[in-house]
Amino acid sequence: MKYIPNVLSFSRIILSIVLFYLNPEKLPFILIYIICGITDVLDGFIARKINATSEFGAKLDSVADVIIISVILFKFIPILKLNFYMMIWIIIIALIKVSSIIVIFIRFKQFGMIHTYLNKLTGLLIFIYPISNYFISCKFYLYLVFIIATITALEEILICSTIASLDLDKKSYFK
Repeated sequence: MKYIPNVLSFSRIILSIVLFYLNPEKLPFILIYIICGITDVLDGFIARKINATSEFGAKLDSVADVIIISVILFKFIPILKLNFYMMIWIIIIALIKVSSIIVIFIRFKQFGMIHTYLNKLTGLLIFIYPISNYFISCKFYLYLVFIIATITALEEILICSTIASLDLDKKSYFK
């Protein structure tokens, strides 16, 4: 039973690789993508419920998140026809996120990403986008995601730079 959360995280990695080969504008992509989202919610929930949380599980979840977000960016950036400034904005957000990982590694000698409320909100907004885009395209929604993702990345780098000890489950800079 205690391995179920890690199996779910690992399955998200495998399913993300499958998504890489599917057309993001077709139903099979959306269905597998929804399954990925369900595994993302369930892995942490089940781990906490059966008292099977672990450092390895948190890192596996972070790796799965990075992989699926990378696949989504790779698949949707060509479809979205983003302007130059939006592409630069994505690069800046990615650089801040990578900087957070580097800061954690330098300060605490380990890989990690902090699971803040804003990270969860950003993940939810990113998760919703491909599903909503299947039905209707909306640039306003993209700007909302970019703004929230920017605030999230800045909060994360602030936390990584100021915390005394590593807590990957720190919910907010203010908590």
